[in-house]
Amino acid sequence: MNNFALEIWYDEGRICTFYTVRWVTEDDDTASETDKFFNTYAVPGHPLEEKAMQLFRLITECIGNRYGATDDFFDRIVKKAQELPPKPKQWVEEIKDLGIHFPLRLFCYRVTENIVILFNGGIKESQSTQESKSLSMKFYEAQTFVKKIAEALQSKMIEISDDGRYLLNFDGTADIIL
Repeated sequence: MNNFALEIWYDEGRICTFYTVRWVTEDDDTASETDKFFNTYAVPGHPLEEKAMQLFRLITECIGNRYGATDDFFDRIVKKAQELPPKPKQWVEEIKDLGIHFPLRLFCYRVTENIVILFNGGIKESQSTQESKSLSMKFYEAQTFVKKIAEALQSKMIEISDDGRYLLNFDGTADIIL
């Protein structure tokens, strides 16, 4: 696997900061994995545009600004990564509104209740994620990203900032390449 950079994707919420990953290439102008997801599904005219926007609002408004990355939102665990959206729950209105048959999945890794790393995803068209054509490769990539990130956190190559909202390179800088 090539190197990838961890970058802030959204940090304007009161509670949670979202990171994403971007492949490091020679021309260095590739989109992040999360941007690729939303650039595919949240575009005008796409049949899943409204569903993608619902997921975007769940991430930015509900998790980022209202609740944080609590267990209620991270109950779809596939090996080491998680999937958004979570399973419907009666006690969290925003999750219940998504419904049980939500067609999109976005892979992620919850580091803490204040830090989540978003990857890519796709359409869930089979019973299991691994059997869905548009998700199987994204599933494999997410597992690889999580493994490298978890190892870097464990070995202190990446540290959590004092305020608990940001990831820092071991030397204190925000530039993280794994």
